[in-house]
Amino acid sequence: MTDFVGRAHSFVAANYPQADAAFLGGSAASGESTESSDLDILVLLPDEWSSTSFVETTTYEGQLVEAFVYGRGALRSWLEKGRDESRPVLDRLIAHGVSLVEGEIAEDLVASSRRVLDAGPAPIDAEQLNRRRYSLSALVDDVADAADLGVRNVVSWAAWKEAAELAQLWTGRWVGTGKWLLRELRAHGDPFDLAVWVDQGGRDTDALLKSCRSLLDSVGGHLQAGYVRGEKPHLL
Repeated sequence: MTDFVGRAHSFVAANYPQADAAFLGGSAASGESTESSDLDILVLLPDEWSSTSFVETTTYEGQLVEAFVYGRGALRSWLEKGRDESRPVLDRLIAHGVSLVEGEIAEDLVASSRRVLDAGPAPIDAEQLNRRRYSLSALVDDVADAADLGVRNVVSWAAWKEAAELAQLWTGRWVGTGKWLLRELRAHGDPFDLAVWVDQGGRDTDALLKSCRSLLDSVGGHLQAGYVRGEKPHLL
């Protein structure tokens, strides 16, 4: 197998020698990489580039690289955005990644991101909970009523995603994107068997409906009629 960490070190040294900190994340850092994996590398620039913020897809030694390049102020903003949206992508990359530029700045970033991840997201508020209950309830009805196989497959995966995110937020856990959402479910007990459904093939509609309905029962029940988005004047 390729020495992904060594290649990431070389990439940073060649392209961002001024970096105050850098981290290799994703599957290349977790040991789950394949020969076709790309390198997810976060680079923190010195203070004179504080507002710099860009993500560049490039190649290095024949391998795709996703370089997330930020100045200190920009990184702070993107970290806060991820935390507010309960999707701490950059915190995960920093906390669970491989440090490529050693020093106090990197150590402080790792410590901060680990504290954030350990604390979990802010509790889901009533408005967000009801919005997600409504969305999942509609998808559950779609799955149950779908006669067309293609439609049933599409709405089943949409329902799974909505349920997985709601389950994570309801139990005080962070959500993730794509495969990371499944990994989060697996890592934290999977109380509604949503990861189990995927691991068993993602085809058993009855099992999915059982999981989704169990989740809805736990968070306040099926919600459709009577749900109002926005503020309805009391005279209407």
